[in-house]
Amino acid sequence: MRKGDPKVLKLERQLNLVSYLLSSRAPVPFASIRGRVVGYDDDASPDAVEKRFDRDKADLRSIGVNIEYVPSDLFGRAGYVIDPRGYFLRETKLEPEDAMLLAVLQRTLGVVDDTLGRNLKSALAKLTIDSQLPEPLRASVAEQHLLTLGRPERDPGRRHVAMLGEAVGCRRRVEFRYHTVDAARTEARVVRPYGLGLVDGNWHLVGLDESRNKPRGAIRRFRMDRIQGKVLAVDKTNDAYEVPADFDISRHIEQEEFEMGEGAEVEVTVEFDDVATWLMARRRRGAGELKQLKDGRGHFKVTIRNEEGFFRWMAEFGQHAKVHTPKRLAVAFRERIEDTRALYEDVPVSV
Repeated sequence: MRKGDPKVLKLERQLNLVSYLLSSRAPVPFASIRGRVVGYDDDASPDAVEKRFDRDKADLRSIGVNIEYVPSDLFGRAGYVIDPRGYFLRETKLEPEDAMLLAVLQRTLGVVDDTLGRNLKSALAKLTIDSQLPEPLRASVAEQHLLTLGRPERDPGRRHVAMLGEAVGCRRRVEFRYHTVDAARTEARVVRPYGLGLVDGNWHLVGLDESRNKPRGAIRRFRMDRIQGKVLAVDKTNDAYEVPADFDISRHIEQEEFEMGEGAEVEVTVEFDDVATWLMARRRRGAGELKQLKDGRGHFKVTIRNEEGFFRWMAEFGQHAKVHTPKRLAVAFRERIEDTRALYEDVPVSV
């Protein structure tokens, strides 16, 4: 915009004013603003320019930019100032798990190239400048052993993120007690952490489980909110291990809960109405085959290893899905729903 142009945009004019006041080492009288700051240098009358300045001051003050008038500083100078201490944001310090979550989000946004994605990545980078991750956690992010899917909501497992993230980076074995999904008991586990992931608001650890016999040394996924008590480092010297070169955390983290476990494999067919079919076509991850019919309904065929996990997954769809085969599971799931309904007799349930 050329000097003296009366059509300077309001936002541009206000930014010019803020920049001028912040760059000045002394209070600035209005006489210096008029004629020097673009947006206040046109041919309007002095009263009109002063009223414009007063409106801009009020607007800026309403959003936290405190333009104050100093009647006299130490050197007897009077004018308008913006105190930088009240203008600039304070330094932001994040806890390690929060910084890690933002770092994971930055990496996940690496493929986003729209305006919002670029601005968000830039903001995240600036936010984490004052909260640098420790080297082991930074290395874990760089090596893509951290992955996020779904909504990054707060969950009880977050208290273990910093400890397990450091264990991933340092290649340090850990031990903890874990509540299994396929049995109502808690067991001791010794694990070589390979990576962390966030799925639908829940943090998960993926690693080689040294403590199980069926089979010993299998790569497993652990939901952190099922870890009981503290996570402890296994105290042995020269205990570092190598993560397999072909390890791909996405292959493990994308599994549904019913695909994990030590039970026998069972092939299941689920019938979805048009609503559930639409949802499944957009949110499905892991194994299984979804066949969409012409009327909008769908058939989903998948192999499960964990019936309890499968029932919990089915319950999310409510009346929009039912087990078709095998009949044994269809009956078991119906009985589970009826038992639940008995606890809430006034709430209608349809299966």
